[in-house]
Amino acid sequence: MEYVKLITGNEDEWCKKMGYRNPYLDPYDHHITSTTVTGDHTAYRMFPENRKVYDKLWIAQTQGMKCGRLNSLKGRENTVEYPIFIKPRWGHLSAASKNCFKIKNQSSLSQYIDYPDMMWSEFVDGTEGMTDFLLSNGRIVWQVTYIYSDEQNGFSDVWKYVSPETPAPKHIEFWVRDNINGHTGFVNVQYRNDKIIEVGLRPARSGMYIIGANCPSLSRNIYNVMDRGFWDEGLNNQITWQPYYAFKCFSSIPPLYLWPQHVVDLIVQSLTDMPLYEYYFEPVNNEGIVFFQFMHKDFDKGMRAKRTIEITYVIAQLITLSVGIIITYLLYNMKSKYKYIIALIAYGVWLTRFLNPLYVNYNCYKSYKQMFYGEESLTSQADFDKKTREIEQGKSTDN
Repeated sequence: MEYVKLITGNEDEWCKKMGYRNPYLDPYDHHITSTTVTGDHTAYRMFPENRKVYDKLWIAQTQGMKCGRLNSLKGRENTVEYPIFIKPRWGHLSAASKNCFKIKNQSSLSQYIDYPDMMWSEFVDGTEGMTDFLLSNGRIVWQVTYIYSDEQNGFSDVWKYVSPETPAPKHIEFWVRDNINGHTGFVNVQYRNDKIIEVGLRPARSGMYIIGANCPSLSRNIYNVMDRGFWDEGLNNQITWQPYYAFKCFSSIPPLYLWPQHVVDLIVQSLTDMPLYEYYFEPVNNEGIVFFQFMHKDFDKGMRAKRTIEITYVIAQLITLSVGIIITYLLYNMKSKYKYIIALIAYGVWLTRFLNPLYVNYNCYKSYKQMFYGEESLTSQADFDKKTREIEQGKSTDN
């Protein structure tokens, strides 16, 4: 994957040259300290004493759920008590709802039975929830709990409600206290009803929702925990913000065209006064794809903005598809030499989709792999361990 490093390694220079802002940094005065671990790959490597939480099979087993390796069902598909839920076993090698499927019958199971590094569990019906805990030497010092919409696109929420007043479910707190040992940093827990489905040693969405709160006292206390080793109780009453909603935009049409970043800025800034928004690609259970995420403090206005973005997106995809069909027809049937000029102009317009931060089109490419190549998009634990050894050997060589 050296080509990926070559491309994304120039992200900062590209964004600076093109005038693209970093939505996690540029709009806000208050951020999460840089010593906070915000990614699963880094967390898995940095916290070996608690990396067990990235084994989703272990998570299910700690709660007495019916579960196992997916390949253990091979040859006995007709004995399974359906429905079941299948997903990648290792949390640090997967994201969002990628390669997660509700399996209703033997025929559906047969499509995925040979996917590597997958697990199955009993299907838990209900609304999903999520909590970010901040721990200092294993002690929970702060939390924010996200309320998910009852309505879902596949297994993806339509919106989240982010408020400092929402308490964490007690049984989730107890599980964290009983199973996370001596950790300093964030612990993200996702659950359905009373069942934990996934845990990560980082905040949700790299801290996006915490940054969106734009709370200076919270940023200060996160710094205190991560860099100075304590939580200042005197700041507790100052850790508050106006509640807001985080909306996800969904379409059944895969992204054929992406608006350039400056067009996105014009559209979204006319719909919300919250400056944190982003392209966010999440294939959803073969039903479509989440393609964008933004925030709004007013629910009704946010829902109208969400529909506007979704409709505009669909129109852009349909225009792209229609133009592609017309150009193909002209190239094969039109006698005039101008057909090549028309085709080049259309192609040039389509290429404006790359006038975005580099990670946008790379993440879009990864979503294509998930949607159209299935198991080939999965990273194996063996490959990840090999890469980890290479990184560690590189560090030892540098020293």
